[in-house]
Amino acid sequence: MHITSDTVEIQGRRYLAASRGQRLIGQFLDGVVYAGIVLAGALLGILTLGLLGFVGGLVALAYALFQDGLGRGQSYAKKWMGLQVIDTRTGGPCTFGQSFIRNLLLLVLGFIDWLFIFGVTRQRLGDRAASTVVVVDRAG
Repeated sequence: MHITSDTVEIQGRRYLAASRGQRLIGQFLDGVVYAGIVLAGALLGILTLGLLGFVGGLVALAYALFQDGLGRGQSYAKKWMGLQVIDTRTGGPCTFGQSFIRNLLLLVLGFIDWLFIFGVTRQRLGDRAASTVVVVDRAG
């Protein structure tokens, strides 16, 4: 893998790296999806005296951890924005295992994890640990 400020090259294929702004907007939009799931779970919890609220919380946590393993390495926000998380070793879509690693570090480290997108590779610590990078989706 070779990463410059604007491109990522993996096994001879070149990808356009997602900009920092795209990544921040994508994270915000995924936060909106996450908040919607939490809100729906809370409302269900109120209506069912707490029973479905717990289930809603589990669904929200599952989305937060595994969102980038959906589809072709795309959370809902990344799909809307035309972005994709890919494996830096193969160029294939992010797996659920990689999504778990990259997003667990985000949940644990929060803002500290995000500081690393200002580096040359634009990778959070979670991306580095999971061997992933966010790129513009070639299939659009």
